[in-house]
This record gives sequence, structure tokens and C-alpha cells, in this order.
Amino acid sequence: MKNKYDTSVVFLYAMGKEHLLPYHFRKQIPYSTIADWRKNDYSQYLGHEFRFFFDQAFSSAELNFKYYKLKKTLMSLARSWISLSHILVPIVKSAAGDKKNQLSILNSVNYMKNHLGLERALKLMGISKTLYYQWTTEARFECFDSYTQLCVKRHPQQLELNEILKIKTLLTASETNHWPIVSIAGRALRENELVCSLYSWYKYAKLWGIYKKIIKKQRKTVGLIANCPNEYLHVDTTFYELIDNKKICISFVMDNYSKMILGYHVSERNNFELVKKSMTKALKVIMTHPDQAHSFMVTDGGKENHNQYIDAFIAKLTKHKITKVKALKDIRFSNSPVEAVHRTIKGRYLRNRKFESIAALNKYLKWAVNDYNVLRPHYKHRPRTPQEVYFNTALGFDVRKRVKAAIKKRVKANKCAKCIQCANGCKTEPIIKSKK
Repeated sequence: MKNKYDTSVVFLYAMGKEHLLPYHFRKQIPYSTIADWRKNDYSQYLGHEFRFFFDQAFSSAELNFKYYKLKKTLMSLARSWISLSHILVPIVKSAAGDKKNQLSILNSVNYMKNHLGLERALKLMGISKTLYYQWTTEARFECFDSYTQLCVKRHPQQLELNEILKIKTLLTASETNHWPIVSIAGRALRENELVCSLYSWYKYAKLWGIYKKIIKKQRKTVGLIANCPNEYLHVDTTFYELIDNKKICISFVMDNYSKMILGYHVSERNNFELVKKSMTKALKVIMTHPDQAHSFMVTDGGKENHNQYIDAFIAKLTKHKITKVKALKDIRFSNSPVEAVHRTIKGRYLRNRKFESIAALNKYLKWAVNDYNVLRPHYKHRPRTPQEVYFNTALGFDVRKRVKAAIKKRVKANKCAKCIQCANGCKTEPIIKSKK
């Protein structure tokens, strides 16, 4: 028994639009039947001239079919991207320093946003709107006459070329090689050599591959905090090897509030005499301070800090009273502030250095402690030094006024810059094109 087919099926084959039918249905129709439908001359049929009534309906059906096929293709691509996002998204984010890759990513986003919308396209690419607009601005106003390839007229607040070179000179200076970047920036601000944000210092340092971080363990971010100088004095002993592998003991006394090293002493033995002499030197500095309030001496549980000789030494003090407390026992805080001083002195000043004798080590420590206290701006008090904070010495300038004056001068200089690329004026809406 022969199958009977609907007139619309025969008509689709006659019009050459059989692709609108489902594939599995077309496979069921015998080829001989299809050949007969295609061989027939339908112009001999009465009323064939009214076929145009159905042209619009079949055109709409064909458009729907194309839309459905395109939607399935896009959904397949989106699902494929999502399944590979853990591999592709990190690659996209790593394009931050590569202008060529940035342009390729921007073009890809612009292609997708016409169909998926900007937010969905950015979500698929794994980048934020802020980063997208930043890359777009950099691509539109790229200028080879600028160090950062950004037009100085469009972005007048960026650093001038001489300021950028000054940053590189200061970061690579041998006399401050043991200083962190924040301290170098603080001294540049104090000496009025260069006025710019700390972000700019780290930005260009990263660009040049200059890193001044020291390896340190993860520690508590909140510790013992003093409200004034001489409130808490931290005492601790660290060890350092001479060139003949002989261990030398160094005792430091520091002020919690200002982070200033008040006293230190070097000895071959770790005993009460070492702590007593470092405390004696610290008391000489404390006596020059106008505030002679009572102090708490924070120590760890070492025998050199807890013995009858140290207790007798503290008890005999008359001009400045001190109460000794044991860290993590009498108080819940550790003795970490003075351990930070150990890391700074050993990790920045004594790093890659070996001494033949205690005298040579002591001479170098005298310079290092003076550099730390007097010359090197501290991170917590930037741009002030520990000695200035300890004695409440005011800066000779207003930081905010100096920053505002530097920004004003920089903007004026950049707006008057002779940009070769922008000689005829910058385009307001340049077209982003990938570089081949």
C-alpha cells in the first residue's frame, strides 16, 4: 500500500525548499517518489498562477528555520566555551600586558555583543566592564609618543617622561637597594625630587621587573598597638653568623608606637648582660623624650630576659619606671613588633653580607640603625621616619599641597606637549582594528 503525502510536502519539493522539513522525515520518503515530484511540470496544472499567495508564508518559514539553526549554533558555541572556561578565561586575563591580544579580545567581545549583549559577552570572556572600557580607551587613544602608549593630551594626569625615568633611577640606586619601594617613594616626596602616587611607583616597578619584597611568614594583622611613644618597649635577641660560622647575639629594644630602634647591643653570649646593655642604651634615648610616662617592657620567655639580674636592674630604675611583661602569658599579644625589626635588619641590611669580627658587625649595625631610624621613611608613618614620629617632629611641608601642586604642573605640561601622532587632533571615535 502506497503512502500518501500532504500537498504541502509535495509543494516544498516543487519549490526547492525541502530543507525546511525535518531531516528524519525526509529520509523516510523514497527517492523515486521525490524524483517524480521534481520531474512534474506544475505549470500544466490549472491555477498554478496563484502560487504567489504562498511565497510570503514560505519565506517567513525559511527565515524562522535560519534563525532556529543560528540559535542552536550560538548555544553550542556558548556551552563549549563554558565547558572550557577554566582553561580559556585565565588566558584572556593574562592579556593585560599584551596590546595585540587585547585588541583580539576586544574585537571578539564586539562581535558577540551584537548578538548576545555586552554584559553576557563580557561574562563569557571572564572580564569586567571596567577592564573592558579601560582596554577600549587604551586601544582608541594609543600613542607611540607616550611611554605608556596613551595620548598625553587625552590623559594629561599621567607621569611625564622625565618623571618616569626619575622613578627608574631612584629604584635602581645602589645606596637605597636595601629599602622597600614605599620608603624610596617617601624620601622622594620629602626631598621634593618626585611627587606621584604610590600606585605609580609599584606600576612602573612591575613594568621593569623590579621587586623589593622580602620573604616573610604570614602573621596576625592586628597586634599590640601603643597610643604614645614609650608606652610599650619590645626587647628580643636574634642571631647572626660571622664569616667563620660563629654565631653572634644581637639584642634590640624598640618602641611600639614609632617603630624606632631605641637601643641594641652585640655580644658573643646570650645572657642578661646583653639585654642589660641594650636596655641601658635605650634608656639614654628615652630620657631625651619629653614624655617620661611609665613603660611596659614586652619580652618572650627566654632566660636572658627573666632572671634575678634583669629584675634587679629594672627595680633600681628611678627616673623612668618599667614593668616587665611576658608575651603570650601576661598579655595575649606576641612579641612580633621587634621580630619585624629583626626581619628588616637581617633581610634588607645584612643580606648577602659577611663580617670577620664583632667590631666590623657592630660598626655596620651603627650605620644601619641610624639609616633605619633617621633616613628611611617607615611604611606605617609614610613619609615620616621613626625618629620623627618618636619625637613628634613635624615635616617641613604640607603633603597634600605638594601633591596638588605636582598634579597641576603635570596636567599643564602634558596638555602643552607636542604629540607627533596628535598633531592634527585626536579622533573622537577611532575604529579598533586588529593588527595583522
